[in-house]
Amino acid sequence: MDAHKFHAQRQAAEFARQILPVPPAYPVYPGLPGGFRDHFARLCAWAKDIYLDMSEDPEAYGLMLLDIAETDHNLARDSYRTIHRFADTLNALALSGEVEDHVLRVNAERFRKAVKTNPSVPRYGQILAKLRHHGLVISELEGDAIRRSAASFTVECPGDPQLIDTVAAYCARWQAVDRFRNKDNPMRGEWIKLSPQEFHHHFYRFDYKITADLEKLPILTWVNDEADYHGYNEALKRFNEAFYLASLQYEGLKFDGEYHCKGKRVARVTPTGYTALGEPNFMLSIKLKNMDAYAALVESLPDRIQAPMRQSSCRNCGFQGATAERCKFRLRWTLGGERYTGCAYWCFFFDDFRLEAVPVYFALLAEEYTLTQKRDNAV
Repeated sequence: MDAHKFHAQRQAAEFARQILPVPPAYPVYPGLPGGFRDHFARLCAWAKDIYLDMSEDPEAYGLMLLDIAETDHNLARDSYRTIHRFADTLNALALSGEVEDHVLRVNAERFRKAVKTNPSVPRYGQILAKLRHHGLVISELEGDAIRRSAASFTVECPGDPQLIDTVAAYCARWQAVDRFRNKDNPMRGEWIKLSPQEFHHHFYRFDYKITADLEKLPILTWVNDEADYHGYNEALKRFNEAFYLASLQYEGLKFDGEYHCKGKRVARVTPTGYTALGEPNFMLSIKLKNMDAYAALVESLPDRIQAPMRQSSCRNCGFQGATAERCKFRLRWTLGGERYTGCAYWCFFFDDFRLEAVPVYFALLAEEYTLTQKRDNAV
C-alpha cells in the first residue's frame, strides 16, 4: 500500500528519483564557466532535497492535494503539473534579472509579470518561502511576497554562492535549447534525440544534458539516460540498449527516441499505464499490419512473442465513423488457423525483453517494412 496521503507526495519523490547523476566528463556547452560540472552536480543535489521536502510537505509548496486513492488520470496529471511550481519560479527569477558577483538582481516588474502569466505559480510566495528555507536569501520581502514598492530585489545563497550563477546558466540554456522544439528547425533532428515534449519535461528534473554540447553527446547516452529516467529495470535497460544497437544495422531506420521508417513510427518502448498514477508498465510497441504476408515467420515465433497476436483488440469504438463492417484502423490476421481482429492503435505490445528476442523483433520489422541490412553491418 502507498504510504503517501496525496498523489503529489509520490509524484514529487519520483521527480527526485529522476534527477540523473551528473557524469564527471560530459561535454559542457561552450561558454559555461570552468568547474561547471561540479557546480551543476551541487545544484542537482539541492533540487533533489527540495523535491524530497516537497514530498514530505506538499501543502507548503502549494501543490494540489489530491487523495492518493483517487484514480482519475486527468486529476492525477493536474496534480503532477503543480510540482512544476518550484522550477518555474526559479526560472522566472533567473530570466528576470542579471547575476553579478554571485548575486542575482531581479527586476521586480518583470518577475511579477512572469509569474502572473505562468499558471503553475499563482502563489509564488509559498515557493519563495521554501527557497529561503533551503538557503536562499531574498531581499525586499514583505511576508512571503515581494514588496509592492520594490523596483528590484536580490537573490543570493551565502552557503554556496556559485549556486546562483549555476541556476541562471541552467535556465538560460534551457531557453536556448527549448527553441529547437520547432519541428521545422533542421538542428532538432540532429541534436535532440527525444520528443520535444519530453525534453521540455526534463528541465524540471535538472537534466545535465540541457547544459551539454549536444553535438558531442553520443546518442547511446540518450538511450541509456532515458532508461534510468523512466526507471527501467536492469533487464529492460539491457534490452533497450541492445534494441537500439541492432537498429543501426538496417537501412532506412531512424531513431529520435522512437524508431521511424519512411517518416512513420514503427517501434518504441512505451508505458502502457498512467505514469501520473504511478502505473508505467513498459512494453515494446511494434506497428505491424500485414502479418498474413509473412505468415510462416509469424507461425514460427516463440510462444511469448506470439501471445499478443493471439488476442483480438478491436473494440468497435466507432472512431471517425467506423462501423462493424468498415474501419480504416482495423487489422486482420490469421495465426494457428484462428482469425483475429485488432486495432492499429493497440497492435502490438510485447513484454519479452530477453536479449535473444531482439533479432526476432527485427525479423518482423524487416518483413513488415522491407528493411535491408547495411552492407558493412556496422553498429
